[in-house]
Amino acid sequence: MPDPTPLQAYKLTIAYDGTGYSGWQRQRDPVITVQQVVEKALSEILNRPIGVSGASRTDAGVHAWGQVAVFRAEITIDLNRFRMAVNSRLPHDVLIRRIEPVSNQFDVTRAQRKRYRYSIWQSKDRPIFNRQFMYHYWQEVSIEAMRAGCRYFEGRHDFIAFRGGQDDRQTTERTIFHCDIHRRESLIIMSVEGDGFLYHMVRNMVGTLLEIGRQRMRPEQVRCAIASGQRSDAGPCAPAAGLCLMWVRYPQDIPGQHVVSIAGGV
Repeated sequence: MPDPTPLQAYKLTIAYDGTGYSGWQRQRDPVITVQQVVEKALSEILNRPIGVSGASRTDAGVHAWGQVAVFRAEITIDLNRFRMAVNSRLPHDVLIRRIEPVSNQFDVTRAQRKRYRYSIWQSKDRPIFNRQFMYHYWQEVSIEAMRAGCRYFEGRHDFIAFRGGQDDRQTTERTIFHCDIHRRESLIIMSVEGDGFLYHMVRNMVGTLLEIGRQRMRPEQVRCAIASGQRSDAGPCAPAAGLCLMWVRYPQDIPGQHVVSIAGGV
């Protein structure tokens, strides 16, 4: 008997407000994660169990505009209708932005680059609108000092000093291609792009930059923390609410090929 034809692989681009979820990765009930609600919606539409693999294991409370996931299925209807049907079964805080067929050899875990953004509301008054997407930090900070600290993160380094305690990955070297910070009135935004990130790495980077902004650390202490590898030489872990996964890129991406998406994007 000949082998059955393998199911087609589909790549999803997903946006979500992570406030009410225990992160992306599937966990035991009664904990609710983004992966679980996406799998549930796909399974209801396709009338069989569907497993989804994600590119980034965002932590509890962390948001995404461009999380990437892959699943395999036989889809016989128009992809735009399928995307809309799945979204109709998802909670209001999760949205499939794009669906596209990819090679069955596509490996969602082998991303070439990822970009995160961290938003800080620096004001004596707390934010009212979009407050679940930013960290309220009332102390005055120096953007120039924080930007100087950003420069020390760039390049290929061992980031073990910026790793969270629950990270058990063997390799802690990562490449940061770009790290910068800018201010728009009360809103401070830190953007960082790299080939991968350790557990809590971006949040620990932000906590360190805030210490630098308050002149409790010098910018060059980032280099010292990287060199020592000691977590105590870096700053505290910033809250999850301000962090958002913006996009994930792959070397084999082919723009515009059977892509179904909503308007807009980053």
